[in-house]
Amino acid sequence: MRILIVNYRYFISGGPERYMFNIKRILEEHGHEVIPFSVHSNKNVETEYEKYFVEPIGGRDATYYREYKKTPRVIYQMLSRSIYSFEVKRAIQKEIREVKPDLVYILHFVNKLSPSVIRGAKQMGMPVVLRLSDYYLLCPQFGFLCRKQVCEECLTKGYRSCIRKRCVKGSLFTSMVRVLSMKIHEWLRVYEDVDAFITPSEFLKKKLVEHGFDRSKIICIPTFSISEISVKRVEQSGSGSYGLYFGSISDGKGVDTIIRAYEKLPDHQLKIVGDDTTEEAERLKQYIREREMKNVEFLGFKGGVELENIVSRARFSIIPSMWYENLPNTALESFQQSKPVLASNIGSLPELVEDGWNGYLFEPGNADELVEKIRLLDSDDKVKEQGHNSRIRFEERFMAEEHYEALMRLFRDVLHGENRLRNAQEEV
Repeated sequence: MRILIVNYRYFISGGPERYMFNIKRILEEHGHEVIPFSVHSNKNVETEYEKYFVEPIGGRDATYYREYKKTPRVIYQMLSRSIYSFEVKRAIQKEIREVKPDLVYILHFVNKLSPSVIRGAKQMGMPVVLRLSDYYLLCPQFGFLCRKQVCEECLTKGYRSCIRKRCVKGSLFTSMVRVLSMKIHEWLRVYEDVDAFITPSEFLKKKLVEHGFDRSKIICIPTFSISEISVKRVEQSGSGSYGLYFGSISDGKGVDTIIRAYEKLPDHQLKIVGDDTTEEAERLKQYIREREMKNVEFLGFKGGVELENIVSRARFSIIPSMWYENLPNTALESFQQSKPVLASNIGSLPELVEDGWNGYLFEPGNADELVEKIRLLDSDDKVKEQGHNSRIRFEERFMAEEHYEALMRLFRDVLHGENRLRNAQEEV
């Protein structure tokens, strides 16, 4: 099968890109051809198909919104990529014409490519499968988070709540653009062109169904993790020496909850892995300096084998999210290395962590409760037992082969144009 995979970045910057390169690898190992469509960047992995990629907003050195120089041209690009880009539509249709894929598998496109990738592919007669990794179809801010609190007002009161509260990047203009784009997408009925939606968690699937999406077109296929340092069952001989947070350091991730907890645990060590140049990271490092905390260490961004080694030496990992986390890779990577996980009791996280079995759940933002859970894992026997259970959870639900088989069943159903998604859901 020839699969055109669409994502707005062709380098690893987070979970969606790790998934993209992992599934590309698995598909190719099974004899399929995977063809990318993306945006040019100086960080991109080299590919012969980059000739089809579109130019980015703000230049090839700019990745994030904060890096854009707000010139008239850049503002126009931001608007078109948020709402609907005919440039992107022409580019993906050119690639489809010339490489002739069997199916288009879309990951992230919002604000960098626009839903024109969906319509452009469908107009070329392509089956389209869309994988969702956040809540952008339901929430202008993508995460049901406003001022570090869960908020669903846009669902109950309408999108004006987003504009009034300036939910998107704290900007009135950006919030208005995002709301306008969602309204136009509804008017265009662009998501009706999607043959099947994939959600990594049952929580996201439930949210979509609650708010009007066709249940028969939505299938939950949990993501997976693959390791570079071990392919067999991993049981660490030691219990590890530090707590670990790894992931993005930004609003909504709740990293400040961990730091406040470790402020009360000066005899416990914490390591934080992630881009420590963000505004939130700088704020947290200043907090640590002011309180002269010696037990917290920022390691910066790590990946690949280096990150796996850091995880393997941890005692447990912590996912302190304030938002409706949607099956984070950090949980799977921890399970794979036989590590208990302490997680906020929110979103999809209770689907992953069974309190007292393979980790503990705590109230989002509650540093005192997190302290209690950390102290429960002072026992080496408990760490080893729960770590063993984490590995069991991983092998039962999050292995690459199971994900591949479920994905291929869905692809075949979509390719054949048969309405068998309900059966496929029952099989997963």
